[in-house]
Amino acid sequence: MKQIKPDFFIIGSPKAGTTALYAYLANHPEVCMSTDKEPNYFSKEQIEAQALYYKKKNVKTQDEYLQLFQAKEGNRIAGECSVSYLFYPGVAEKIHQFNPKSKIIISLRDPVQRAFSHYLMDYSLNLVTESFDKIVFEGEKDEKLKLYYQQYIQLSHYPEQIKRYLSVFPKDQVLLFIHDNLIANPNEELKRLSHFLGINHTSSTGNLEQRNVTASAKSPIVKWLYKQEQFRKFVSLFLDQKMRSQLKSKLFSKNNLPKMTLSTKEYLNALYRPEVQELEKITGVTLSNWCK
Repeated sequence: MKQIKPDFFIIGSPKAGTTALYAYLANHPEVCMSTDKEPNYFSKEQIEAQALYYKKKNVKTQDEYLQLFQAKEGNRIAGECSVSYLFYPGVAEKIHQFNPKSKIIISLRDPVQRAFSHYLMDYSLNLVTESFDKIVFEGEKDEKLKLYYQQYIQLSHYPEQIKRYLSVFPKDQVLLFIHDNLIANPNEELKRLSHFLGINHTSSTGNLEQRNVTASAKSPIVKWLYKQEQFRKFVSLFLDQKMRSQLKSKLFSKNNLPKMTLSTKEYLNALYRPEVQELEKITGVTLSNWCK
């Protein structure tokens, strides 16, 4: 194996198909993906300054970062997937300084759906116990809830985040995906991705598998275990996808998950709708089915 410098970045947003994109590329014979899916190298200072509750160990030095990219025979390009890169100011400039020819991949989802899906993920991992309603309506001013409010509500404010990257990188170095299209037309969307990265699109890698489908633990013990990052890494490393699916079907249930209230949905739709219209102007993508 030889070390290879990353030249493309999947930067977000969370809960919009980025894990599936990472998995697709990690299985591609021409691509070397980072061994740590989310190294957060270019956003580590902001994450640590906030003491973000995910408690993930982030990569701190460039030597440590570059060690994550060990190319196998046939690998021509390398990349990583840190969804924190989209939200934090200054990251676009850091990536550009690292490699001005970097290709940037962004996947977006209806902001209301993304926000609630993010909440459900954290709820299922026992990282949050407060209700979604309380976070939405009190989180901006409540010191104890502000990081949850950031992760669910502020991360869905897309226009400013997108404009930061477009102000640093040329448009032809930025590729935008819409989550609904990824799910509905995976083969066509992955062809776009392959063309953008200059790699072959083959039938052996032509499917996009949905990852991180959220469900809630059936017991407090399982909920506690899945809160531990090391346990989740163990499951990911030593169980294949089929075994993980079987395990989750026995230990988790979607029926235990909270539901979003109609009043909260209507409030969030109204909150994000003007930004969706702004995003359409920025990207030229029609998003009329969002915030309905």
